Amino acid sequence: MNEHNNTPNKLSTKDGNKININGTQKDGNKMIDFKNFGHFSFFERPVKNVNPLKTINLKDVYDLIISDAYKANTNTLRSIHDNKKYGAYKASNFDYVTFNGTFSQRADSKLKSASSLFIIDIDHLGDKLELVRERIIQDKILQPQLVFISPSKDGLKIVVGIDSTFINHSLKSKTMEFIWQPINTYFATEYSDLITSTANTDYIDRSGKDISRACFLCHDPLVFLNVNEGHILGQDFIDSMSKIEQKNKTRLKSRAIRNLRVNPSTTIEILANRHLLESDNHHPDLISFAGACKTAAFPIDKTLRYLKNKAHFSDQSNHSDFEKVKTAVVDIYKRYSTNSKGIKYLTPLTFGYGILYFKYSKDAKQFIASSLYWDEIRNALHEAGFAKRKIGNGFLFIQHNGCIIKEVTPEIMRSYFTDKITSMKEGYSINYKDEQYDIPPETIREIYFKNSNNIFNAAWLEHLQIHDEPILKDTEKESYIFFQNSLVTISKGEIKTQTWDNKSGFCIWEDHIIKRDFDYIETNMGSHFYKFIRNVTDNDNSRFRTMVSGIGYLLHHHFRESEGQAVVFYDQTITDTKTPMGGSGKGLIMNAIKQVKKVSKIDGKHFDTGNRFRWEQISPSTQVVWLDDVKSDFDFSTLHSNLTDGWTIERKHQMQFMIDSKDSPKTAICSNSIIKGGGSTNKRRQFIIELSDFYSRQIIRGDEKPIEQTHGCLFFSETEWTSQEWNLFYSFMIDSCYQYMNNGLIPFVGINIELNRFRQATDSDFAAWVIEQNFEKHHPYETKIYHQLYLAAYYGDIHPIGQRAFSGFLKSYSEYKGWSFKVHQSNGLSYFQFT
Repeated sequence: MNEHNNTPNKLSTKDGNKININGTQKDGNKMIDFKNFGHFSFFERPVKNVNPLKTINLKDVYDLIISDAYKANTNTLRSIHDNKKYGAYKASNFDYVTFNGTFSQRADSKLKSASSLFIIDIDHLGDKLELVRERIIQDKILQPQLVFISPSKDGLKIVVGIDSTFINHSLKSKTMEFIWQPINTYFATEYSDLITSTANTDYIDRSGKDISRACFLCHDPLVFLNVNEGHILGQDFIDSMSKIEQKNKTRLKSRAIRNLRVNPSTTIEILANRHLLESDNHHPDLISFAGACKTAAFPIDKTLRYLKNKAHFSDQSNHSDFEKVKTAVVDIYKRYSTNSKGIKYLTPLTFGYGILYFKYSKDAKQFIASSLYWDEIRNALHEAGFAKRKIGNGFLFIQHNGCIIKEVTPEIMRSYFTDKITSMKEGYSINYKDEQYDIPPETIREIYFKNSNNIFNAAWLEHLQIHDEPILKDTEKESYIFFQNSLVTISKGEIKTQTWDNKSGFCIWEDHIIKRDFDYIETNMGSHFYKFIRNVTDNDNSRFRTMVSGIGYLLHHHFRESEGQAVVFYDQTITDTKTPMGGSGKGLIMNAIKQVKKVSKIDGKHFDTGNRFRWEQISPSTQVVWLDDVKSDFDFSTLHSNLTDGWTIERKHQMQFMIDSKDSPKTAICSNSIIKGGGSTNKRRQFIIELSDFYSRQIIRGDEKPIEQTHGCLFFSETEWTSQEWNLFYSFMIDSCYQYMNNGLIPFVGINIELNRFRQATDSDFAAWVIEQNFEKHHPYETKIYHQLYLAAYYGDIHPIGQRAFSGFLKSYSEYKGWSFKVHQSNGLSYFQFT
């Protein structure tokens, strides 16, 4: 209640009796003189002026504080941050009063009459100032008559009524200690949750003990005045606070002879015996007990349960209501603890801090850093973006940064953490249960190196959290290509470019992002790569469309059961079965695809179908598997299950994972020889593209570089290709994907595929010989005779090929011609026939 009265002539005592301001009131055996109640001296600035100007009352002070009289000076003072300048300005520019009474001069010995008022000064309240102010105003015991914010804006000035007959005027100093001490005890009892005491347990300023205490007046638009209630703090108040003070001294003395060490065996009953009274506890007792329980790491529920069932609080305490006790304990658990921030209580005998696990040692009678705190290491890995991701029926480890993810291994995580630990410049300095622990970085590193093997392995890392953000990948209707500055979306209807770094709701593999800016160029026929593709397709439009569709198919990372084909690149040149040449540009096409999609290259020369780790280079982010330079004896049937059911990947010392068919990479094969495995099943799963000999025929000595010589540059070179050339290249690749999505795979009848297949299945000499024979269909030929003719033509007396093998060659010839081949016996002779 904030009431103002210009002529206050009635005051009320604490029992509610009305008294005349010029009369007296009987209090016990004493007669209290109220003639001068509420009157005190006013002094003009500076503080060195000790001669009062006039006598005023609380209403006069209120009017000065709420007016603009001190506004400018107050604002100026609060803007000064230099302590010396601050003190000098305040001493020179602020009027002041002596609330304790009127003086002929400001000195304890010059008191003329006591005001029956006492000034309480509280400093350093910080962000608690408003809470303290509101509670003070509502305080039913103090019932303050004036409350205003101090000049510093960090404290409060509180004026209360007191029984001035207790003043001992014979004292030369600390005249007001008779009321200062009870009020300090009261604040310790009821306000210690908001006010921090000094080392001497002072809650209010000690300068209040001086009767001539000067109080500067400043501007406060929220100043509180309550002049109509002349409530005084008298004998009852002083006696009750004296009892509390005596109990506190007794308790402190008792505790001084006890072993106050808190260790894991300390029970809550022991703490109650140390910190609580048998009855009539007050707020300091609550704080002491709850703080000890917090230090001893007792759960808050256990502390509250004990207080509710076994502790008794004084009826005069603001915390006699258990709900208020509960509120205070919750606040204490949040704010008051001797433990350093970051300590994780585990059990009475263990705790964690940082990456260390501490265990109580009975011998050392303290906690010892014994091993690694696994949960905190797990949290640190999560903060660094490490997680596990479901791939097929298993998991792989990844690291995510925003929407970008990349595959990692336990070794990478270990390396990350090792770098973090070895770069530590400072160790841990923590306080737990009133004990200080200083752990140097050398000790942390030693514990880490001894124990890290237990963490950085696939089994333990299974405890990492799951990252399940959906990956933005190609669909049947759309294909996506990520550049640094844009996302290109290709569909049947359009090619759309947009920014992607501000999009959410998906993630992408890091190695799917092309580390280059891109601007789409619709007309890209002037690019080196376009000219290259024209050259390797002999500038034939049909072959060109086949090539473009094959490239587009590999760029579209989407599985269709109806296709499930491998793109196979061959040379159209008649193959030398013993020394196939190559050099047509097959590898360059795959390197072009590698510039756009994540390609995993596998050496076909050393490919072993019996090796269970043969696919270990394939990762979940692989979009194209490139089998390069496979041998002619490569068995294509080993790819059948991959092309339809997905890929099972085994890696050395790592877990196996499965790539589902819907996420399967496309497959490309480059070979200088026709791989074995004819038949309709193999052919149906192969999309064959033949490259012309435009570049290979330029190779004569073997050291020529026909592509560089023809185009005058090194393809995909950071130094030889301009940004314009890169944009032309990417635009062509994007157009190829667009053409595939609109037209599908466009096959082209092979030129020399079947002839090369026939030559490889037999022998180049036999191929030349059998064509010269001009065999007719439906005509029987005696096998022995033609076998001898073939041998005589090429081998003379040496017979490296038997008649059975010769019959096999004839069958291969029939397959090349598209004929049927029959062998029959007549009169003991063998005959073959083409039909």
